[in-house]
Amino acid sequence: MELRQMRYFVEVADALSFTRAAERLHMSQPPVSRQIARLEEEIGAALFHRTKQSVALTEAGRAFYDQARATLASAQAALTAARRAAAGHVGRLALGFGGLSAYWWPQVMAEFRARSPSVELVLHPLQLAHQRAALLEDRIDVGMVVLPLEHADLAAERFRCEPLWVALPEGHALAAHRSLSLSQLADCDFVMVPWTRGHGFGRLTMRICSRAGFVPRVVQEAEPMESVVGMVGAGVGLAIVPAIVSQLPVSRVVYRPIRERYARAEIGIAWSKGNHSPVLKHFVDVARRVVRAHARQDVG
Repeated sequence: MELRQMRYFVEVADALSFTRAAERLHMSQPPVSRQIARLEEEIGAALFHRTKQSVALTEAGRAFYDQARATLASAQAALTAARRAAAGHVGRLALGFGGLSAYWWPQVMAEFRARSPSVELVLHPLQLAHQRAALLEDRIDVGMVVLPLEHADLAAERFRCEPLWVALPEGHALAAHRSLSLSQLADCDFVMVPWTRGHGFGRLTMRICSRAGFVPRVVQEAEPMESVVGMVGAGVGLAIVPAIVSQLPVSRVVYRPIRERYARAEIGIAWSKGNHSPVLKHFVDVARRVVRAHARQDVG
């Protein structure tokens, strides 16, 4: 017994005409009649009373009709479910969501949920510096990283470019300037996220200060970035932070842009190359659309 035989049977039963059923199926009548005959042979009973003037369901036909419709509906539901799964519209996705990534993920998540409300998003509260390790340990499916990523088992795409600013205690001598050069920070005390572990803004700060010709004098490490800014407000030292951090309502802290063009953070979305989940692929595609939309807005 084949699904197409059931489909032909249901069409004939609904139309009570082999000719009209064949028209609805966009085929000629003889193949429809042959398949119905084979179906009746397999069942061992006639499904239709046929005369030259009319077609009517037999008792066996009426009993078979409801089950045939239910079977076809179930098959269609299975087909739809398989297609949705293959397209990444059902399933589960573990997302690194913590620290500064919590500022940047929401638009992607909103777009993704609008397209795939049946996918369960599982959020893992991880600082940006630790999402790389979580990806390698398969604790998350997708995360955010500071580029370059530099790991053969991970793939990454640029998500955004974030200018770096200086967070200063209110009243600091350098706060009198509208913008600052990195060289002006060489003799200052620094607060920063830990740079010897993790792969986040701590290492980036060390890298850009080295390019400016000095090693920052770190007097305090803190995590997350909100704690770094809090320590700045307490007068412990200054910090190099992404520009988005200036939106934090922290008292006694002022922010100044850095003049050097290389003082920027390239932020990427990253995932394991061995993860072939359709849900992951769909999520990355949505993130790409968000990036393109931002690019168009910037051009406009």
